[in-house]
Amino acid sequence: MRTPPTPPRGPTPPGGPRGPTPPPRGPTPPSRGPAPLRPVVKVSVPRPKSRSPAWLARARRLILKPRQEWAAIAAEFTTPGPIYRRFLVPIAAVGPAAATVGTIISGGELSGLAGTYTISMTDAITRGVLEYALNLLAVYLFAVVIDVLGGILGGQRNQVQALKVAAYGSTPYWLGGVAALLPKLAPIGLLLGLYSLRLFAVGLPPVMKAPSDKTLPYTLLVGAAGAIIVLVISTLLLLVIHPG
Repeated sequence: MRTPPTPPRGPTPPGGPRGPTPPPRGPTPPSRGPAPLRPVVKVSVPRPKSRSPAWLARARRLILKPRQEWAAIAAEFTTPGPIYRRFLVPIAAVGPAAATVGTIISGGELSGLAGTYTISMTDAITRGVLEYALNLLAVYLFAVVIDVLGGILGGQRNQVQALKVAAYGSTPYWLGGVAALLPKLAPIGLLLGLYSLRLFAVGLPPVMKAPSDKTLPYTLLVGAAGAIIVLVISTLLLLVIHPG
């Protein structure tokens, strides 16, 4: 019995016979998705504190944002002491200090409601100290008037709230006193003080609980009382310090 012939092989691939076939790879692991995003943590950077004194910062807010500042003032629980120490004592000194320095620089020349006159250097210093003391006293008297008018016109009677109006509402008058550094510009400072009427009109309703229909007469009466007090102070200073 003959053995069947072996079938011919194909041509040998170049490079010689191939080695054993590598075993098949296992299943390809699923590709990982993008890395999860980490939550963004916001770091709050503290705002730099204002370098200006607290009384000057309040004065600036009263001029630029009177409604917001009056709302904050109305809600503040305080007593007359802090109002004087933290606000009135420094700001009421602006006008007298400017007038004293301006008088000395100008050689004794001083301008006021009574006109321009000349005084000695000693009288200039005495006048500045006296004016400063009268300013602090006048604010208290002004607050008494505001308190009484509040009761008459349907607002509340509260001496501390009235002192707030007298002190903070007079801010333009206090700051306008810096014009006295140049004696001939002192009357302009008084005109700048008329902006206090605007602050009174905005501050009386929230601070003194003045009815809306009484705000205008209340403001005019308060402004008139303030003008009379300023006139009395100027007259007293003129009587005490005689022009040379």
